[in-house]
Amino acid sequence: MVEQAVSQAKSPLPPRLRLVRGLAWIMVVVAAVFLFGIADLMTLPGWVDQRYVWAVSLEASWGSLLTFIVAGSYLSIALSPRRPWPGAVLLAVVAAALVVGTVAGADVRPLLLAAAVGVPAAVLLWLARDHAGPFPRTVRVSWPYLLLALAGLPLWLSYAVHAFTMSRLTPNPGHVTWGIEHWPVQGSAGLVLAASGLLLAWWVPGRPLVRVAASLSAVYIGTAMLAYPDRDGAMDGPLWGTAMVLWGTLLALPLPRQGGPGH
Repeated sequence: MVEQAVSQAKSPLPPRLRLVRGLAWIMVVVAAVFLFGIADLMTLPGWVDQRYVWAVSLEASWGSLLTFIVAGSYLSIALSPRRPWPGAVLLAVVAAALVVGTVAGADVRPLLLAAAVGVPAAVLLWLARDHAGPFPRTVRVSWPYLLLALAGLPLWLSYAVHAFTMSRLTPNPGHVTWGIEHWPVQGSAGLVLAASGLLLAWWVPGRPLVRVAASLSAVYIGTAMLAYPDRDGAMDGPLWGTAMVLWGTLLALPLPRQGGPGH
């Protein structure tokens, strides 16, 4: 099994997988650059036009979702086009969360972002269908990750509910990227992080990608909230940001191997 995987990794990619790799790289750039993933992350260190009062927490949630999670998922596909499933699953979670955000936030505009995230992922899966193999159903619970996931559920669901409530109460506060308000997208980011914890706990093939993407996002969002507690997007009190940073940090720590890969 291992020898077969190594042999596949060393063999030249067939034309369709080369196309998958090229398109995935394009989507990395689209998410990180053209959808302003990296640009919105830059509001936290202040590498932006200081004439404006930036809603740093809102910008950080958009930037984290588009850079660490969406661009990170497409990067995973670009680097391993024979194993597109982890990236594709995480992108499906993002698209689904944005659809939920459309309903819960009473704002139709996140549907455009859901399509921009989900449709290319579906196309890449279709192109890779003859080479990717069946969906990997390796499910094995990791108790440390499950405990972290359960601890994160009230944290990230509260974060999502707060954002969706603000989206309904203030439908056009002016925090937009490509015409899409940030509040419902922030709520969707909370749903993605809540779901990511559960994915990490149960689905072995997705753990390497999900662990990196979720931990970076959680720490960045929490840090933005602590650094700018008075800006739009932050929740009341420092405990929320502290808990997010702690959760993301614990998620990033390597677990000791106990009985096989995936831990």
